[in-house]
Amino acid sequence: MDFQHSHSDSARTSATHPPEKHRIAEDKLDYSNEPNTRPLPNYIVHCHTPFNAEPQLPLLVNSGQITPADVFFKRNHGPIPDIALDDHKVFIGVQQNPQYYFNAESPSVEWRQLTMHDFMTKWPKATITASLQCAGNRRDGLAAVKEVKGVIWGAGTTSTAVWAGPRLCDVLKDVAGVSSDMLHEMIRDFHVSFEADDHVHEDVCYGSSIPLRKAMDPAGDVILAYEMNGKPLSRDHGFPLRVIVPGFIGARSVKYLQKILIQPQESMSFFQRHDYKILPPWVNHDNVDQSWDTAASLAEMNIQCVICTPTEKQVLASSKPVTIKGYAIAGGGRAVYRVEISMDGGQTWAPVDKMEQHPDKKSGMYWAWALWEKTVPRMNKSTEIIARAYDSSGNVQPEFPIWNYRGVMNNAWSRVHTLPALQHHM
Repeated sequence: MDFQHSHSDSARTSATHPPEKHRIAEDKLDYSNEPNTRPLPNYIVHCHTPFNAEPQLPLLVNSGQITPADVFFKRNHGPIPDIALDDHKVFIGVQQNPQYYFNAESPSVEWRQLTMHDFMTKWPKATITASLQCAGNRRDGLAAVKEVKGVIWGAGTTSTAVWAGPRLCDVLKDVAGVSSDMLHEMIRDFHVSFEADDHVHEDVCYGSSIPLRKAMDPAGDVILAYEMNGKPLSRDHGFPLRVIVPGFIGARSVKYLQKILIQPQESMSFFQRHDYKILPPWVNHDNVDQSWDTAASLAEMNIQCVICTPTEKQVLASSKPVTIKGYAIAGGGRAVYRVEISMDGGQTWAPVDKMEQHPDKKSGMYWAWALWEKTVPRMNKSTEIIARAYDSSGNVQPEFPIWNYRGVMNNAWSRVHTLPALQHHM
């Protein structure tokens, strides 16, 4: 299929431009058509406008390897769009770098327009099982150290689903028109930016980007998903089309996708340039505006492990063994190599009894989490349970939280304090 020379209506290039967008003030955003108007007993709701909620941890881990849509965490930056499938258009273009031309100016972007029917019929449907994790997962642990900026998430903003749609590399090869003699240089230097068909108060819309080398790597498994767990995406999770960037922080998996642009720099979006970065420890609310350019934009997730059950200060029957359950995840497609448990403050460690993690059947990469369990003898006194994980590159979680003002990438040892039934009744 060669879209570079296509004359079909669905990929036409004449007079095709993405719609012009304007920034809307926060108090003017319209939240009158939100899908989450009923009580959601599965969730801890942190904010209603925009809607942000995470599942209860025991429910999350007991839901199994694949998280149901009504348990999967909900992360939004503005009103949730209500988009008509048949009317939705996605615009794809390339912004060339002037160094590849004899003239001094970069040529204008030649946009191509695709429909949802195109995405569903013109490329093979790839199926990828991948975990998404908000970069602010476990932000509550950093907020306990010092003030942070952002939703004070617990450890529930990690979930796993089966995503389906065409591979981004296939779509870009056919539609973007990148010539083979430029591909090497562009792979090294360029990025793919994504913009959503939505409204947020920080910018004209939600946007982000990933390196072109990640987008074009068949083993990178980046897809344009229109299905989640075998069903069309819900509005909460990006209907009608979203990017899934396995192994990267969830902020790069843009929902409500409307625009894809290959360009010689990162996205200029607020969410790429002034958010989702680990700022130096001396940065706070007084000097943060001058500090964003000093830190790299986050991409791959770090090694993470969380105890989901028992929960903090849970009362346990002192006469019965206790089964500890949790999840672990690593970024970049790395496997979770080992999960360890300590019951004595980290002096000694023991491996978990059971851990299940599956690589992608085609690429062999580990995009999905590992679920683990360990049964320990009865506990007749107050106990601190600690868990930590290693990935296949030898990365291990730090003992203590590494504070940063934006409150991202907290992957300190997971700790849960339990109480015996006898003490509880005294």
